[in-house]
This record gives sequence, structure tokens and C-alpha cells, in this order.
Amino acid sequence: MKREYDFSRAKRAKFKGLPPLDELPRHIKVRITMMLDYDVLEFFKQRAAAPGAEPYQTQINRALREYMAGLGTSRSKTLLDDEGFISTLAERVARYVAKKEPRAKGRRG
Repeated sequence: MKREYDFSRAKRAKFKGLPPLDELPRHIKVRITMMLDYDVLEFFKQRAAAPGAEPYQTQINRALREYMAGLGTSRSKTLLDDEGFISTLAERVARYVAKKEPRAKGRRG
């Protein structure tokens, strides 16, 4: 091993394939310690044991990403736009109100 190396003619490496800066956080991996239920961990480990399957950590990360993507649509907006939900809710409210209406005068139940 030399005492000194001459880098005067060295060329800077070209970084190809790097994501854009605004997408960088998505590609940075962070080591954490996390407690999972045993059956959840075993589920992903069994799936990872299949030939050609992704590692279980990758599968857990993908499941969390899918959950995050699902939160982008507001549940209340989708229910309010659903005519079937609205009509069913209206029927139930009507039945509830009908049960709560005061009885006719002079009648006691």
C-alpha cells in the first residue's frame, strides 16, 4: 500500500439512475426497531419463503405503501357519493324516526 495516492488525474464518477431530489425520501431506507405481532411477521416470512418472492421486509414496506395510497381518498367523500349508501342510510333513519315518534294522544302503550 502506498503512503500517498495521486488523484490529480482522477475523474469524478457520473451518478446515473439517481431519482430526482423530490423523490429521494421514497428511496432512502431507514433502520428502525419495531414490534410486530408474531402472526403478522410469520405471515410475511412464509410469503417470502416462496420461490422468487421478495424479502419479507420489502413485502411489509409494500403493504404499508398500499395503505398510505388508500388514505389519499377520503372515506367520507366516497360514501357520500355512493347513492346506494345514501338510500340505505335514509331508510334506516326513517325507520328510527318512526319508532321514536310520540304515540297518539289518549293512547298509552
